[in-house]
Amino acid sequence: MNKSILAMAIAALAGSGAVNAASWDDLSISGFGSVGVGKADNAIAYAGYTDDKVEWEQETLGGIQFDFQINERAKFVTQIVANSRYDYDPKIEMAYASYEFDNVTARAGKLRLPLFFYSDFQDVGYAYPMIRPSQETYENLLLKGHTGVDLLIPIEFENSSLMLQPVVGIATLDEDDSAAGEVKLDNMYGLAASWNYEDLTLRASYFVAEANPECGTVDFTNNAEVVTASEQCIMATALDLYGQDGTFVSAGMNYDNGSALVNIEATDVQLEGKYYDYRTVSGLVGYRVAEFTPYASVSWMETTDDDERPLMADEISYGLNQGLNFERIAYSVGSRWDFEKNMSLKLDVTYVDYQDTSGGSTENVVSPLLGGGFVEEDTLVYSARLDFVF
Repeated sequence: MNKSILAMAIAALAGSGAVNAASWDDLSISGFGSVGVGKADNAIAYAGYTDDKVEWEQETLGGIQFDFQINERAKFVTQIVANSRYDYDPKIEMAYASYEFDNVTARAGKLRLPLFFYSDFQDVGYAYPMIRPSQETYENLLLKGHTGVDLLIPIEFENSSLMLQPVVGIATLDEDDSAAGEVKLDNMYGLAASWNYEDLTLRASYFVAEANPECGTVDFTNNAEVVTASEQCIMATALDLYGQDGTFVSAGMNYDNGSALVNIEATDVQLEGKYYDYRTVSGLVGYRVAEFTPYASVSWMETTDDDERPLMADEISYGLNQGLNFERIAYSVGSRWDFEKNMSLKLDVTYVDYQDTSGGSTENVVSPLLGGGFVEEDTLVYSARLDFVF
């Protein structure tokens, strides 16, 4: 979209008698993008990469954001992203109005959901030092936004500040990001808090919601219904996801003095029913030397309710158990190179140990008819990414 098109739209509004017609001084446009490439040493598809070919479309995306100042206190923000993981179909990731009161900002519409440290700008690869946020922490709950309202409540102390962000609304897990298809998260509410003192930031969040898959339930006593049901609907029914309550808790720390960088995040996620509960811990250390920021990171995750999915001899139960009862730990080393203004190139090597489990991938489970067990014990991923903003 170019400015001439926007100007025509503004002129049309003015010509139609719209009150207080817009001007270019009220509009700001920004954007971002990433081009990723990588390959793994096997077919488990950790971080989306396999050994089949060099993959160019796993982490490639582009986005544009429009910020329109309605008046001195109110503005409207919308962000559109075309992501390779969704076949580049443009999606509105944010579309909200905000109003600044004397001490509080209220926002309503489609907003980013503040689950993690990098939630507000997860798609903006240029905004963080590593090639991608921890797969263990960020990829198990692919929930970037919600529709509802929130408040930004800043509290100033003598030498530090606190930001409280209560949230109420609903959210949706995209069918491409969920084994159970599209899942609505109803009755969602929670609170995120961030405390800043000089170079240190401490952050925590707590959210609850009710899961409601869009798939209809499957009657396993009716063979005809099972045969015609989608795999995602079968999974939603087998895991008893309908109407189940879930809770999300996170805590973390970020230290950045301009040279040294330390980031630690931990999460605990619990959902009623048979879908796995899990906890994660991830940490990163880096150090800026001129245009370069070498880093090393460790990420770990483990399911915490394995007894709810007992190991059984039949193939479906065996696959469900082994695919959803797992542990893994990932080690990464890499570097960011800010070779030009608003542009960075990142290189990364990640080794993943599946800890004698499937690692969370059904592709890694061997059928009990073939002796059971797992295909791979670990994975090595090589990747690079160009990030930019404008």
